[in-house]
Amino acid sequence: MKQASTEIVIWDPLVRIFHWSTALLFLLNITVLEDGGTLHEWVGYTIAALVMVRILWGFIGSERARFRSFYPTRTRIRHHLNALWHRRTDPAEGHNPLGGAMVLALLFMLLLVALSGWMLTWDLFWGEDLLEEVHEAFANLTIFLVGVHVAAVLIMPRLTGIALIRPMISGKRSLK
Repeated sequence: MKQASTEIVIWDPLVRIFHWSTALLFLLNITVLEDGGTLHEWVGYTIAALVMVRILWGFIGSERARFRSFYPTRTRIRHHLNALWHRRTDPAEGHNPLGGAMVLALLFMLLLVALSGWMLTWDLFWGEDLLEEVHEAFANLTIFLVGVHVAAVLIMPRLTGIALIRPMISGKRSLK
């Protein structure tokens, strides 16, 4: 007799809307919109606002959205790597500690990109090539981290058997 699977909520609507909105807006800013253009700036401000909302949600949001649930301590990372090695990862888990580290790194980098971009609008930095280079370097590092994130999302389900994309769309994960 086939055992029925149970669905649990992994990601609340705010986390999912933040994730996909930020991904789309960042992609627009790095591929389509003109650097330094008005739309580029406003998309950057929108990303900054989304990141601020997500940071707040990391303290007051749903249990899996809270930073304390996935903050990457040395003990949590060691436990996760041991579970991964023994193929005993928890399908009810939201972000594992390594995923949590990536979340924190991406939030931090998005804030640095937005801050340096905003500073480029200040009269104090008008025509300053160094700040433009810093802004571009932050954006490029963020692109690199996004690439690592996407690679992990594609590779980890093969190693763990835990779906990662569907829950970020539907909010739910099936447990067998």
